[in-house]
Amino acid sequence: MSIHRHLSISRFFVLLCLLASASAHAQTSLYEISKGNQKIYLGGTIHLLRSSDYPLPAEYDHAYQHADVLVLETNLDNAASPEFGQKMAKAFMYSGGKTLAEDLQPALWQELQTFSAARQYPIAQMSAFKAMFVSLSLSVVEMQRLGFGVAEGVDMVFFQKAKTDSKPVLELESGDEVLTQLALLADMDANMVIKATLRDLHKMDAVLEKALGYWRRGELEKLDREMSADMRREAPEVYQHLLIARNQAWLPKIEKLFATTDVELVLVGSLHLSSKDGLLAQLKQRGYQVKPYLAKQP
Repeated sequence: MSIHRHLSISRFFVLLCLLASASAHAQTSLYEISKGNQKIYLGGTIHLLRSSDYPLPAEYDHAYQHADVLVLETNLDNAASPEFGQKMAKAFMYSGGKTLAEDLQPALWQELQTFSAARQYPIAQMSAFKAMFVSLSLSVVEMQRLGFGVAEGVDMVFFQKAKTDSKPVLELESGDEVLTQLALLADMDANMVIKATLRDLHKMDAVLEKALGYWRRGELEKLDREMSADMRREAPEVYQHLLIARNQAWLPKIEKLFATTDVELVLVGSLHLSSKDGLLAQLKQRGYQVKPYLAKQP
């Protein structure tokens, strides 16, 4: 798969790991989707946050309290399991004893070693993995350095609440389905990926702040332009696999929720909500009423 050399890896990583949420009306990150007397809540998430990013908008807790079932992209316990980690590592590992150092230009490999040493990242041990795996791993390290963590992410917070409250949790895709999508990234050009990663990690702080700002202000269109436009234009195959195809796979599962008497709170990354390819537009086309959800004031 050929990816345009100017595709921003930092934005691409935020697409995968933040997928921050926003509302077109700058009021809420959550939507009420209804047809007849049946409804669900559909909201976007940020998968990694800082403790300073709390409290969340009141709509999150309000919708959670009024929902009977929580629906996430995937089961987070399974995603954190050693088995999942082993499968993911295998999907991104070189075969035949090849290493990342052999795939990279010598000067770029040296630059990667220098950056890794500054971040105390074990690049020597990680060189058995392909460039995108190293890119994602380095990006996680950088986010952690900036104070972001999975435990503070919106998905994990409500997943833990649901377990404490014995509230049922459903998933839109299995761990194996997630791995299938991620494996599509394994053979991206190594030099392009690492060069762009090293460039963009230096400005990741600014990228994250901008994404969070759009989320807080509910500027869905701006967030989509910032995070998705390059991918649609420069890597349409990746955009098709990671967003459009997954949205199409999720839509029938979301529609089935309307056949139950329960009210579900569905949390997905907001780039799955935005644009004409997003879940909101697709649900509107299928005859559902879509409106921003506002917590009732006392």
